[in-house]
Amino acid sequence: MDAALSTRVWLLVCFLGLIELANAGLYYYYKSRHDTCAREATPCYDYALTFVMDGSSDEYLGNNRSEILAHHQLAGRTEADAIQEGKMATAWLKTKYGIDFTSVEDDAYLDGTKAVTSDDGTLTFRAFIVDSATRNRFVSASKAHKVEFFNAPISKAGWVVMVNEAISAGGTFNRTLPRGAKIFYGDYVIPLCDRSGVKNKNNYYSCRNIFNQKTLKIHYETSTYCSSVDGVSVINCVVKETSWGVGAARGASFVEGNKYCGRSVLTFPASKP
Repeated sequence: MDAALSTRVWLLVCFLGLIELANAGLYYYYKSRHDTCAREATPCYDYALTFVMDGSSDEYLGNNRSEILAHHQLAGRTEADAIQEGKMATAWLKTKYGIDFTSVEDDAYLDGTKAVTSDDGTLTFRAFIVDSATRNRFVSASKAHKVEFFNAPISKAGWVVMVNEAISAGGTFNRTLPRGAKIFYGDYVIPLCDRSGVKNKNNYYSCRNIFNQKTLKIHYETSTYCSSVDGVSVINCVVKETSWGVGAARGASFVEGNKYCGRSVLTFPASKP
């Protein structure tokens, strides 16, 4: 064997050896991280997602009809579907809080400028979409021991009841709603494929991420009510995803003038025993 060939063989053996060492290290890394899920002190959620908001807006809860409808189209809904979703929101409000806005006109479910106020003036119901200028985004997620970075914009829209004066609510809630409180019902819609697609030999972009989904659609509804003290609000919502089941969204948002800063974590299931 000549010197040149011997050198090439030696380099190949070294290269293959480095690959084996790298794979062994990677296996150990994933195995050790996976093992933490089995420990009582460090259980893993089926899914855990982190959301971040840090932008400026003069109208946090936007009311533009076309933008609201675009959100529902992104969620795969027709205009009729969006109206039906809104009717589910008013039915939920009536069951949980004894608040009845079930008779509002269909267009009120799509157009935030067509807010409806109760006869006594204590409550106002309207459609909304969170202003994209707030830079609300889905940063990262874990699926058991696997983790992925996304930094994808979130479209958040739905319906809100604003409490203008304190009232005694009925329904299953059956408690006082303080002045300034808000109740939300809607969904987060997060397109993923423009950041996770990988082009294959057939020139097709498959959606490769830990969810195996092109778009995440997560329903949320306020657990009790949302209120703000000195510009600080606690986020506490029930969240639902079709295949993941019921979870919880918890965090906080801070408002200074027109600047919005929010941090929240969504977990499925809601907690680990």
